[in-house]
Amino acid sequence: MAVVLLVVIGVSVAATLYVTGREGGRGATALTTGTPSDYASANDTGPVSIITDEPTCGAWVGISNELSEIERGGWGEMRGTLGPTSLWTAQQREEIDLVVRAMRNAADRSIELAKQTPHRVVRELYEQFSAYGRAYINSTYDYEQIDDELASANVNAASAVIGICNTITFGSASRGITVPKAPRPSGVAKPEKSSAPRTFMSDPDPECSGFIQRLDDFNIRTALWASADAATPASQWNPLRRVLEQSVQPLLEAYANEVDEAARRSFNPVLSDFAFSTGRYLMAYLTVGDEYDAADGWLSSVAFKFANLVSAACSAAGR
Repeated sequence: MAVVLLVVIGVSVAATLYVTGREGGRGATALTTGTPSDYASANDTGPVSIITDEPTCGAWVGISNELSEIERGGWGEMRGTLGPTSLWTAQQREEIDLVVRAMRNAADRSIELAKQTPHRVVRELYEQFSAYGRAYINSTYDYEQIDDELASANVNAASAVIGICNTITFGSASRGITVPKAPRPSGVAKPEKSSAPRTFMSDPDPECSGFIQRLDDFNIRTALWASADAATPASQWNPLRRVLEQSVQPLLEAYANEVDEAARRSFNPVLSDFAFSTGRYLMAYLTVGDEYDAADGWLSSVAFKFANLVSAACSAAGR
């Protein structure tokens, strides 16, 4: 399982969400409820870049806070060891039922935000948050451990939006001014036009095995960096921390370039958008250097929420 868990700054515009980094590909039956003209992002067909404004952040923070408050009640801790439905205790069933109700409510509300955002990538995140949330809800009737991937996808999509909002709120999104945009896409995903969006991967993409392995390898090689306190600004780094940060720079750059290549090769437009977003936010992080402050930690956090989301989708689609 490919997972990046970064210690991000201690202040956030939303409560922390539990992230373990896998997602699933169980699509729901779509009910058409809109037209492309209903979506503010319908004409966003250009290259992926750092997002510097997002009008849905305020509404999303409220939805996310409500959901994460329920998820912190015990569900986050039990997920990793939760067995088949037939083995659930009464307490586990009660906890999951609470989360399911909250997740369904959040999935419903995210659809309206998917229409309002002017950014294609944010729309795709809202759609996938809803899609994987519903897929996880459906899985609870006949749950298996692998279905935790569905929850992880849902959580990573939610966390990516929160991270994007935090880079805007705390100013680190401005670091992306010098970051080159991704290549112009040959095609983009159209708005789902549905109250029940589909998961973006029902079968593993040809890039999946490499994507998962690449992230696993990166995690192993950068474990010490990932555990470092991201709230400490560069002005307060001791010599060992400075060496650590410098040593990880070429690894981050190589990873950003590799996910960009995977994005170019994939014929899945949503996977490509998420992979290119990983690269853009990592490149923005790499521009910071000795000017790093706590807010810049959100750049790398966003990057790996996208990466975890793709890895999770791949893992779940292959189950």
